[in-house]
Amino acid sequence: MPTQPTSPGIAIGSVVAAATTGALVAMGHRIGSAVLPFAAISAVVFHRTVTATDTGLVLAGLVFHVTFAFVWSFLFVVLVRRARWRDVAGAIVIAVAELVTSWIVTLSTGAGVASVLQLGDRIVLALVYALALVVGMRFALPILRNAR
Repeated sequence: MPTQPTSPGIAIGSVVAAATTGALVAMGHRIGSAVLPFAAISAVVFHRTVTATDTGLVLAGLVFHVTFAFVWSFLFVVLVRRARWRDVAGAIVIAVAELVTSWIVTLSTGAGVASVLQLGDRIVLALVYALALVVGMRFALPILRNAR
């Protein structure tokens, strides 16, 4: 029998991080550099120009992206488990929150993933978030059932 992680947030976060990282790589590849979205994410924190050739900026952006994917996932677990929301409703709320947050960050700082991705790509990313949250919940269901 495969071992389950101890927290549903970890199971869901892993699925979300993998799915959204793949989506960002594909979107970045389409706009000219697979790593550009990650450089844009960390450019917010480091106040640097977005460039795909800066390895440190790209790696930091990847770490920030995965960290935020887990934060969004844990918020999703709170909505579904503690607030008793339906998983689809919680996933939609989190996906919209991610979309709006990335937009606000870019409007206020001039950097961020929304500075390099067009609105259509950001909407697709939000859909990937929502779907990954719901799929991740399926992996976490045994954990949630055992916790009750």
